[in-house]
Amino acid sequence: MRSDSWRLTEGLIFVHFAVFILSWANREGLAGLVLLPGQVVSRPWTLVTYQFVHGSSVFWFFISMLVLWIMAKPLEESWGSPRFLVFWLVATFGASLTAAGLKLPLFGDTGVGTSILLTFATLYPEVEFRLFFIIPVKVKYLAVVAVAWLAFSSLQLGLLAGVANIVGMCSGYLFFLATRKMPTRRKLVFEYKKRKATVEVKAEAAQAEQRNQGWNAKIREAVARSAERGAIAAGDEALLAELDAANDPSITVCAPSEFGFVEDDTCRTCPGFAECGARAIRMAAEGDAD
Repeated sequence: MRSDSWRLTEGLIFVHFAVFILSWANREGLAGLVLLPGQVVSRPWTLVTYQFVHGSSVFWFFISMLVLWIMAKPLEESWGSPRFLVFWLVATFGASLTAAGLKLPLFGDTGVGTSILLTFATLYPEVEFRLFFIIPVKVKYLAVVAVAWLAFSSLQLGLLAGVANIVGMCSGYLFFLATRKMPTRRKLVFEYKKRKATVEVKAEAAQAEQRNQGWNAKIREAVARSAERGAIAAGDEALLAELDAANDPSITVCAPSEFGFVEDDTCRTCPGFAECGARAIRMAAEGDAD
């Protein structure tokens, strides 16, 4: 599961179950959650709560929650909860504001459910479900049936009102299509880490180059003195100690013949410059300098 998952899907299902159970004790109380024409201003919460009001059929409620779990959860895990939350809000308000504009009552999760179904079917068209736990059917065909039924029921309101209702009920899906090409959070994090690593590597290279530049002249002079005397000069012991202290055993350095001081493109920014420089001084003292 993604580290940024808020378990929003589980939270939505919990609210659906809570409202459904409470409705058995207080059926009249559900009226306060339904979106009714002309009452949106006085009851603005119904722009959201309408979707938690279901009928009395336990079977269809169970199917609705099963679909929400099976289809919404993969979307949340794939996108991350923040993006899924925006998708859910668009689907929720798209349906409710459209219904309010058309002066239609609204209850049930048809709007959000339709957007989730169409989005899931677009991303995973070959996923197969057991309709009524018996008939195998691919989700893309379920989506086609859902759209056909939505179009049929909506166009009974008239052409313009019907189209508006279709758009409202599918607003979450339209939002998905509009933002589909946007990179996911996973890709954004990957690109961020990639660029951060690039910047860090460049910073380390610049720091190593600055340090190597400071050593370069001293190492050259020490190499020359060691080669001339056939021994390490007393004054160069401190430099060797400094170079040895800067040695990083995790770095594999090049062959002695490849050390080219800072004039070499590789040596100029190499973190193993100190080890190679110390080795060059000692080799010169032993008469092995080029």
